[in-house]
Amino acid sequence: MSLPETHKALVLSSFKTPLDLSVQSVPTPRATPGNAVVRVLATHVFSYGKDVYSGKLPYPMTLPLTPGAGAVCRVASVGSDAVSLKEGDLVLVDINVRARDDPSINILHGLFATGPAERMMSGEWRHGSYAEYLKAPLENIFPLDEQVLTKQMGYSIHDLLFITTLMIPFGGLSDIDVKPGDTVIVAPATGSFGGAAVTMALAMGAKVVAAGRNESQLKAMESLLGGIYDGRMATVKLVGDVEEDTKALVNATPRGQGADAFIDFSPAAAAKSTHIKSCLMALKSFGHAAFMGGIREDVSIPYPLIMLKSIRIQGKFMYERASVLKLVAMVEAGLVKLGKKAGVEVIGAYGLEDAEKALDLAEANAGFGKEVIFTP
Repeated sequence: MSLPETHKALVLSSFKTPLDLSVQSVPTPRATPGNAVVRVLATHVFSYGKDVYSGKLPYPMTLPLTPGAGAVCRVASVGSDAVSLKEGDLVLVDINVRARDDPSINILHGLFATGPAERMMSGEWRHGSYAEYLKAPLENIFPLDEQVLTKQMGYSIHDLLFITTLMIPFGGLSDIDVKPGDTVIVAPATGSFGGAAVTMALAMGAKVVAAGRNESQLKAMESLLGGIYDGRMATVKLVGDVEEDTKALVNATPRGQGADAFIDFSPAAAAKSTHIKSCLMALKSFGHAAFMGGIREDVSIPYPLIMLKSIRIQGKFMYERASVLKLVAMVEAGLVKLGKKAGVEVIGAYGLEDAEKALDLAEANAGFGKEVIFTP
């Protein structure tokens, strides 16, 4: 495929308000060994994007750069060492880029880099998916079965983008070894990642207790997702009282015996919330918990109970490559639903020139089920 000399990209030049974002004509990347160039078809717009790009939410970035998110793309050119990926393939591009000489170091392509990872963002992997073309490592590009997904299952390209959201809770749920028949507490459950965690846990065969403060949203999720996944879902409205919430969570589990696992997606503002303590107290002995949220402070945990019940708590940042391969296989097998079949709707698809409109709409629809995308 012949690539143009230049292409359009959204460039963030500095952190300030109003946003210092502009569409610019930039050189089109060229594929070299170890990477490929893809044509971006659809990519996420984060609900917190305005806060990041203004500097209000201090994500470490090397500026100027082209921001980015997970994307669905078409392969345009491949490096000389690619053995299976070929031009024209429909693919998913993952933003979780790991250093090849030290996989413990990673960046979120076009979004986040700290410490030694800053070298990756400052150089080879500076520019993300908010562009017509994107260069990505071969190991971050995942072929999709276009015949099965779009022809047989009827998903649109926009629908497929939800896989990139599901990757995150799947990483945490896999790490705490959630199995079919387990009971998983998800809290808060009505946000973008929390709602995706509910979907993912149900698709993995678990029973889910979805907890949060917005009762109407919880009931809407239960009505939809419970119907899709055989009624294996209950909801709990959290009231902010540790004992009362713990009792309600335990009562929502099968036979009132407690849950096997808890996955947390708390936003930064929830550092003083009591729900983490309640959810941990609602676990069975030998239960597991994964912390995957955005809290930037210390939180209170029930130390004696965790010790006496042998509960394991772990943090999890993103996911591993093997999890993405497994998730794609589950979607292609029909085990994980996407799009309207999963209660997810793309409410806005924008070109790069309408970035501010896209960011405004995403910010106003931060909960589960409403997606805003760029279609460069």
